[in-house]
Amino acid sequence: MRIEQLIYITEIAKTGSIANTAERLFVSSPGISLAISSLEEELGVKIFDRSRTGLEPTELGKKLIARAQEILIHIEEFKNEAKYDSSKFEGQLSISTVPGICRTIIPKTLASINLKYPKVHLHVKEAHLTQVRKDVLNGDVDIGIIYSFPSSHEENQLLTSTHLTDTSMMVCFRKDSELASKDILYMEDLYNYPLVGSTNLSDTKKFHAYIFGEFDKINFLVQSQNYETKKHFISQGLALGFETYLTTKADPFFQGEDIICKPVIATEPVVSYYCIKRKNQYFSKVGKEFLKELQAQANQYKE
Repeated sequence: MRIEQLIYITEIAKTGSIANTAERLFVSSPGISLAISSLEEELGVKIFDRSRTGLEPTELGKKLIARAQEILIHIEEFKNEAKYDSSKFEGQLSISTVPGICRTIIPKTLASINLKYPKVHLHVKEAHLTQVRKDVLNGDVDIGIIYSFPSSHEENQLLTSTHLTDTSMMVCFRKDSELASKDILYMEDLYNYPLVGSTNLSDTKKFHAYIFGEFDKINFLVQSQNYETKKHFISQGLALGFETYLTTKADPFFQGEDIICKPVIATEPVVSYYCIKRKNQYFSKVGKEFLKELQAQANQYKE
């Protein structure tokens, strides 16, 4: 039994095929096929059922793959114990994150990690909430950064989540809006105003339904995945935009003299950010350092 055989079966469990696994690992398909057959022969069991559509783990195969993942995690931990000098760390750290965090504290966090681990390749993907979860569940990234409201946060049996920070909801508009004269803003004050939101309708519905309570009362003027588009509509006084307190303090646009950001009294006035990863996936020393630094950056914008 060889370590690469354990790697192959865990990867095939993710991709569902030898060809996709070969592409991900930069090895030949025949080589992987031979290694799997040799492992099954050595153990005297079938790990995968083969079909025209790909490979599916047998019931026993699922248990063996889970154990293989545990072994590989311990091997990585063993390797990292031998690396005292962070500048010699090699590898990669991939992150999928929602826009709010990606455009505020992620850049500073990665700058710090890059300084400490210069040989580690960092990759960041900005995506909507649903896609971030998929990226993590599919094993396409090491870490995902998501948001949710405290009352709606659910733990997935395949994922583990670490709380990063809580931040209040703010409504942002131009200073000549009649809303500027109000000391306290309630949701009913906003029903008649146009809103700029995300193009990902599923996430948008969930997000605003928690804030407004009734989604059908929301008046969308424009929906765009482009963060800068939102700013243009707000700056022209054409629409309101919702942002977190963290975003309004970290993004210079919302600090401009023509823009007002006020807390809003809502059903769910607080948004929580979480780091998620697969439970059976190795969390590297660099990943742990990234999470620690991300929390430190978030704490700089505590209310």
